[in-house]
Parts: sequence; structure tokens; C-alpha cells
Amino acid sequence: MTRRTVHEVGGAARTKGQEIVEGLQELADALRTGEPLEMRFTVRTFKIAPPPAYDGEDVRRVRDLLGTSQAAFAGFLGVDPSTVRSWEQGLRSPSTLACRILSEIEANPTYWHNRLAACLIGPETRRSVTRTEVKSRRGQKPPTANKTR
Repeated sequence: MTRRTVHEVGGAARTKGQEIVEGLQELADALRTGEPLEMRFTVRTFKIAPPPAYDGEDVRRVRDLLGTSQAAFAGFLGVDPSTVRSWEQGLRSPSTLACRILSEIEANPTYWHNRLAACLIGPETRRSVTRTEVKSRRGQKPPTANKTR
């Protein structure tokens, strides 16, 4: 089922797909003719401030906000535990992307603590888990082993 938009042209409603195709055709026409895009479209330019630099103490402080080990923090960030260790020891500096994530964690540690908790899988699980499985597990109690007497 396709949803109709509020826009009507000549009395006929257009689908979102039709609007997208028309918009892309209009863009292609402007590019083909060499017309400056600003003349036909709304163009906004934003500058994003770079993230702050983090030294070893800063990385440790952010990790402590989440209350995690170096290994768990590394897994959450998608880096090797030795990378987090080298950051905290001051041997290497975090990349700009890592600094951005550290900054976001620092800005809202509760949110990121909850996100970390949603990513955790139990120690009894040795296989990787799909995103769908992680989503379906949220809010559920961890499974308990059946005890027989």
C-alpha cells in the first residue's frame, strides 16, 4: 500500500516515490544545464565544531562514567582492548571519530550506559548476535538455566 501525499497536481495525488523521482529529475536538469544549485534549491551550509581532544585521563574518566572494563568499553566502541589501553596510558591519542563518540558519551552518560547495556550478551553466549535479536531482548529478563533436583 502506498501512502498518498497532501500535494495534488491537477487534482491527482502524488505518492512520495513520485515526489522523490520528480525532485531527482529537477536536480539532474539543474546539473545538466550548469545552473548553480543555489538558484533553484535551498542550500544550507553548516560548520560542525571539531570534538575536543582526549588524553589518557579523559578516556579513563569517560569509561568510568559507563562503569565498564577496558575490554567492554573497547567492544562497545568497536576497537581492540589494546587500543583503549594505549589511549589511557597516553601512548596513543584517540582518533577524531573516537573523540566525537567520547564527547557524546560525556554529554549524556545515562543514554550511553543504556545503549551499552542493550549491547551486552551473557557470558554463556559464544556466538555473535544479530541486531534483530538484540532489539528483541531489550526489556526482557535474562534467561535462567533450568535447575533439576
